[in-house]
Amino acid sequence: MNSKFNEDYCQEKSRQYVNEGYCIIENLLSQEFLSSIKKYCKEYLENISDDHRQKQISTGSLIDVCNIPELAELVAYPKALEVFSKMGFTDVRFSTGYLISKPPQSPPLFWHFDWMGWDHPASYLKGPLQTFFMYYLVDTSIKNGCLKVIPKSHIEEHSLHEAMRGAHTEELREAKNLQAPEFLPHPDEVNVCVKAGDLVIGDSRIIHGSHPNSSDEERPVITLWMHPNYEQMPEGLQAFTGNQDYESWTKGAQDILEPFKPGYEGSVKPPKRSRFRAKMSD
Repeated sequence: MNSKFNEDYCQEKSRQYVNEGYCIIENLLSQEFLSSIKKYCKEYLENISDDHRQKQISTGSLIDVCNIPELAELVAYPKALEVFSKMGFTDVRFSTGYLISKPPQSPPLFWHFDWMGWDHPASYLKGPLQTFFMYYLVDTSIKNGCLKVIPKSHIEEHSLHEAMRGAHTEELREAKNLQAPEFLPHPDEVNVCVKAGDLVIGDSRIIHGSHPNSSDEERPVITLWMHPNYEQMPEGLQAFTGNQDYESWTKGAQDILEPFKPGYEGSVKPPKRSRFRAKMSD
């Protein structure tokens, strides 16, 4: 592994990830691997229907990664997992992911978080339960719709929690009202601009969105949902995360993903799925 990814580097990234809710691992993907991923994804993006684009105009696209079997190698990418291990996160499992690409001249992505386990008390503790690995396939900037986050919102209450009405509603997906609070800039937001091949690691509870893509080019990202320290999670959340169906993947991809498959065989029932974060005073 590149000597840049030493223990001190990884521990600093870990502190940022745990405390702020995100970090950037710079220049992680090899140029050869990045080029092959871009090729596979380009083919799928060229075949997105106009109807899909319209229904996902805020996100841009939502293509399940199981439709792109070559991306199984990205889930299992050794360098990423080694860095994550040095950050203190092992026993990593994978649930799902998407190719999300904002087309040219498209609106912002609304403020939201990805975690849906808010009915479990562990969701309000500091330790991560679900992590997004975001691999942008092009350099990002405010102009082409870079990621933006509200630091610490994964573990602290924020005014946007009250304002958000729930992620991925039809009204938000289709960007019907750009004056809704989910679309408006916020003074606490931080822009996360990266280079192609960087890895953004984020807590799925963090409030995030993106700027509009005002450029003339696609802005694609592959988002993978990983679950670190799986066996240390409360049993209810193991049940919540476990029993993922990999049958939609090709046989070769399933073989690659097998070590990362979450599974739960106990008797504890999972919490109901909920996108609504309770107030800490409740």
